[in-house]
Amino acid sequence: MTTPANRNWEEEMAAMRAARAARDARWDKEMAAIQAGIAKIKELQGRTSRDTSTLVGWELVIYCERHPEIFADALGLDDAELIPKREILRVSSVARMAGVITDDQRRSLIRADAFFYARREADHQPFCLVVEASFRVDDDDVERAAGRAEILDAIIKKYQPRNLNGDAIPVVAGMDIASGAWFRARNFNVKYVEVQNGRLLTNPPE
Repeated sequence: MTTPANRNWEEEMAAMRAARAARDARWDKEMAAIQAGIAKIKELQGRTSRDTSTLVGWELVIYCERHPEIFADALGLDDAELIPKREILRVSSVARMAGVITDDQRRSLIRADAFFYARREADHQPFCLVVEASFRVDDDDVERAAGRAEILDAIIKKYQPRNLNGDAIPVVAGMDIASGAWFRARNFNVKYVEVQNGRLLTNPPE
């Protein structure tokens, strides 16, 4: 038999459960809003970081183009000079029409960040440097430098364009390099030039 006291107690318990459920639902909603806010902040931070890296990378490319001596000093070369992109465009176009390289190879080559012509101090051996510059050098930078240097080397060896001779040497330049990229660079014989506060750490072409 349900007494008035029992009925009041059951009503109070039901009200407490309803209040607890409403509070939990409110907390869940607030927590979801907080998590969404955190995710948005992380997304903006990631986008800012990517944008900053891109801008620093562009600045690094411009710096490298304006200061070819950093590669000469770093790699034991002299007489380093920037090869204008228009010269690479002209040479690669002629080589493509001659069947030395393909359309895809030409498109890849002309996307390299910079090209330099230099001679080794010790024996005046000429080199053409194919440079990929990045804020933090990774595996892709190493592979692009190696592949694009191979294309230019084929042009030099088979087509023998004016003002370009010697071996094409792949180079990656940056303020840092991933550990995996460092080992990959050694395996691909890609030279690494660290550009940081005007100081350079390198390994010269053999």
